[in-house]
Amino acid sequence: MTKNGNIIALLLLLIVSTAPVHSLELKTRLSVATIAGNAYVSLHALTDRLNLDSSFDIITGRGKIYRGSNFTVYQEGICAILLNGKLKKYRYPVTRREGELFIPVQFAIDLLAEYVPGSKITCGASSLEIVFPSPGKETPRTPETHPARDAQPSAYGKDMIRFIIIDPGHGGKDPGAIGKGGVYEKHITLEIAKKLARYLETNLRGVRVVHTRNNDTFIELGRRIDIANARLKENENGLFISIHINASISPRISGFETYVLSQNPSNEDARATAALENNVIILEDREQAKKYDDAAHMEAFMLTAQIQKESAMLAESIQSSIDATISEFKSRGVKKADFYVLRGALMPSVLVEAGYITNTRELRYLQKSGHQDKIARGIGKGIIQFINKYNAMIKK
Repeated sequence: MTKNGNIIALLLLLIVSTAPVHSLELKTRLSVATIAGNAYVSLHALTDRLNLDSSFDIITGRGKIYRGSNFTVYQEGICAILLNGKLKKYRYPVTRREGELFIPVQFAIDLLAEYVPGSKITCGASSLEIVFPSPGKETPRTPETHPARDAQPSAYGKDMIRFIIIDPGHGGKDPGAIGKGGVYEKHITLEIAKKLARYLETNLRGVRVVHTRNNDTFIELGRRIDIANARLKENENGLFISIHINASISPRISGFETYVLSQNPSNEDARATAALENNVIILEDREQAKKYDDAAHMEAFMLTAQIQKESAMLAESIQSSIDATISEFKSRGVKKADFYVLRGALMPSVLVEAGYITNTRELRYLQKSGHQDKIARGIGKGIIQFINKYNAMIKK
C-alpha cells in the first residue's frame, strides 16, 4: 500500500473508532410465555439481558433484583412486589415452572422503567421488545433517593380494603402464654378471633374475612403473613389483625394494648412483649426460621412509609374502640415493637394484646364469653371505622 493509502486508511479507522456510540440503537427481545392464561417473562432472561444482580431462596420463595441503588423484592406466589420502596400489585403472581421463575409482563415493564430510564418498550402477544437509550442519553432518576426511607406520603393507597385477615395467635404445639390453672393463650385468641369474624361478617359488607387458623393448629409466624400477602392483587388491599394475650412477671399488670411494627420498641415492656411472642420460632423448622434473619428483605418491607402510616392509624382506631367498649380494664395505649408475625406485611397490620393472662382478675374475664364478645366488638368497630375513613379518602 502507498504512503497516501496508509494515511487514508488511518483516517478512516480514526473516524470509525471515534464515531459517537449513541448513533447505534441497542435492542433486545424477550419471549412472552403464557402460563395459566396469563402473560409472563422469564426472570433469568430479563436479568441476563439487563446484566442485573439477583438472588432467590428456594426455601422461603423470596428473591431480590438489584443494581446500583435499585432494589426489588418479590416472593413466589404473591402478586405484590416492592420496587425501590414502592408497592406494586399485579393481577397474577410471580410463579415457577420447571424450576424457572417467571414474572408478570407488567412487573418486567415496571422494573425496566426504574432500572433503565428512557427505555422504549413494546409489548406484543409473543414478545417484549426493548429499545435501550443510547449511551449518555439515559434519563436518571433525580434526586437519587431511597424511596422506602424518604417517602412522605400525602394520601392513602389507591386500592379499596377488600379483605381482612384475622390471625389468632399461637396454636397446636405452641400454647402461647399460660395462665393460672393451665389456661392457654391459644384457646382464648381463637375464641376472640371467631367472635371478631362473626361481628365483621354481620356489620361489614363487601369485605372478605379470612382466618389464618380456625382450629387448634400450629402455623409458623412467617406463614401467617404469607397467607395475607397472597390475597393481595391489583386494585385490592387488605388488613392483617393478629390477636394475642399478654403476660408479665408482675401479676399486678393488666390492660390491653395495640402494637405496630418497628425496630425501635416504645419501651422495655414493649421489647419484652415482642420477645415473648417471637420466641415461638424455636418450634419452627430451621430452614423456614431463617427468613427472620433476612435483614435486607425485612428492611425493605418494614420501611415502607405508606404501610407504616396506615398501620399506625389502624392501631389508634382499634385501641380507641376497645377502650370505649371495655370499662373493667384500662387502655395501655398504642405501642411499637419488632414482632416477627408483622414483618413483611404489604398491608396495614397490627397486633392486639387483649389483656394479661398473668393477672388473676383479668384472666377470669378473658375466659368469659361475654368479655370475649366485648373485646371482639371493640376490635371490630375500630376496624370498620378505619376502613370507612380509608375508603372515603381514596375516593377523593
